[in-house]
Amino acid sequence: MSVFTWGDNSNGQLGDGGPGSRATPTGIAAPDDIRQVEAGSGHVLVVLDDGSALSWGRNIFGQTATGGTDNRDRPAPVRGLPAPIRSVSLGGGHTLYLLADGTVWASGAGFFGCLGDSAHQISPVPIPVEGLPGPATQVVAGGGHSLALLADGSVWTWGRDDYGQLGDAGELKPGHATQEHMGKSYPVRFIPARVEGLPEVASLYAGGGQSLALLADGSVLAWGFNDCGQLGDGTTTHRAAPAKIDALSGVRALAGAYHHTLALLEDGTVRAFGLNDRGQLGNGRTTNSSTPVATLNLTDITAIAAVGGGSDAEPGNAGHSVALRADGTVWSWGCNDNGELGDGTTESRATPVQAAGLSGVRHITVGGEVPQFRENPGGGYTVALA
Repeated sequence: MSVFTWGDNSNGQLGDGGPGSRATPTGIAAPDDIRQVEAGSGHVLVVLDDGSALSWGRNIFGQTATGGTDNRDRPAPVRGLPAPIRSVSLGGGHTLYLLADGTVWASGAGFFGCLGDSAHQISPVPIPVEGLPGPATQVVAGGGHSLALLADGSVWTWGRDDYGQLGDAGELKPGHATQEHMGKSYPVRFIPARVEGLPEVASLYAGGGQSLALLADGSVLAWGFNDCGQLGDGTTTHRAAPAKIDALSGVRALAGAYHHTLALLEDGTVRAFGLNDRGQLGNGRTTNSSTPVATLNLTDITAIAAVGGGSDAEPGNAGHSVALRADGTVWSWGCNDNGELGDGTTESRATPVQAAGLSGVRHITVGGEVPQFRENPGGGYTVALA
């Protein structure tokens, strides 16, 4: 296996030890036995076949769990976990670890309770998420909130809740509090609680402030932040409880950015909705859409990823989207200020373009800025495993 990175490198997230952004994919030194690679807001983590992990990039909150809070410009071992890692998910300033024994651990920023406790503002060492009643099968890190799918099929959330992203339907559940951060007050929940009323959930997804559940029948429920229509329900109304996206069916996978969302359909095509000022939806236009629109010129897609989109108060001027085709090529669209589309330019694109010189890619992931963590958040970047 080989890891390729491109785009913004202001926090060392390209992992090649060098300064400056890259507008074309560049291979980095990494082990051959990589099972998973994921990106967050300026950091990257790879899980190896034996359940150990390496991480690099932005580390101001200790989100890489590599020791201390200094940024890392090359892969370094993740420390402090008591069992092998099954999977990971990287958020705005925190990392979630699902271990082989089904327990969930977290490191990094805990400002909004997204580590699952009230004691830690930051934790460079992974800590257990308390309050989950059984083993988890999936963990998902959003911009400032967290989700877990348990083996019994239930969905649990914790963290930031100012847009309803925890799915509590307005109920103040145990652990709910007000958190001060950077001069603002945020409603949060430090303790995991169950999202009620969900039918059979196949998998979970999150963006900066939206939460998404893909059901076993291929339909989608969404809740949380919706300022640009990223919930896909035809409105820009925030939702505190899961609601069906009526215009979507036959969905295979989802990807959430801060202000836009992608859906991969069973027929290998892509739908997108939300912010589109830099072409993030890939439909050849730059106007937002609160209902799903077709991303142009994409067929035989097997995976999608999306990230970024600017601040809560001023969305826009950031965010890109990526798709992996069955032939192993990578296609990207949206903001390209840092070369995150990988086509050798810094020109933003409203329709997909192919990343230069890549073939045989098996997995893609993207990272970029998340507004609530503004201390040098950096710009967009892309990582591919080939």
